[in-house]
Amino acid sequence: MLSEKLLEFSLVGAEWVLWLLVILSVFSVAVMLDRYLAFRRTNVRMEEIEPAFSKAIADRDLSKAKEIVASDGFVTNVLRSGIETMESGASESGAVEQSMLAAIVREKDRHERGLVHLGTIGNNAPFIGLFGTVLGIIQSFEQLGQAKGSVGEAGQAVSQLDAQNNAAVMALLGEALVATAVGILVAIPAVAAYNAFKSRIAERSRTSEAMMRSMLAGLSTRSDEG
Repeated sequence: MLSEKLLEFSLVGAEWVLWLLVILSVFSVAVMLDRYLAFRRTNVRMEEIEPAFSKAIADRDLSKAKEIVASDGFVTNVLRSGIETMESGASESGAVEQSMLAAIVREKDRHERGLVHLGTIGNNAPFIGLFGTVLGIIQSFEQLGQAKGSVGEAGQAVSQLDAQNNAAVMALLGEALVATAVGILVAIPAVAAYNAFKSRIAERSRTSEAMMRSMLAGLSTRSDEG
């Protein structure tokens, strides 16, 4: 009974799987475009502002340092969080460090928004396509079985009809394999974009930590001299 129900479901074919892959492809492209625009908007060339920022920190000019990192970026938001903590009256470097570490976590969460969906699509799209191929193969063999039965009942020229049926089955199998190809086509850009975005986040996180250490070292040196 269960096998018959599953067979009925399988005979629906792979077309709905192809539509599902199309929808997933559109969704993944939307996520990639959104993340690209977000990364571009928050891109800050730290090598251009680092010297001025380090000098402002060494001079304990917090207002100047805050002005330098006023733009919305991964690293600048982290540094600005530490400056605002110092402006609020925190004198211990540990409190400033914890404030910036928390900012790094917030920025990573903000930049990773939607990437879990992109990774899921990239990892599972080939399996969805393979599922569609299996459904298409089941449908093609079911149609072949029905054609064989009708040939036997009609008593027609078996060899000629067998050739026609085989050609029809080959065509159906070719259509079924399209689902696997589409699944791979959807997965490749999704995985590539996911890895690229994760790499950029890791790079910005490392830069934030390096700048944080440099900032804390500058503050400690200035305090010791004082």
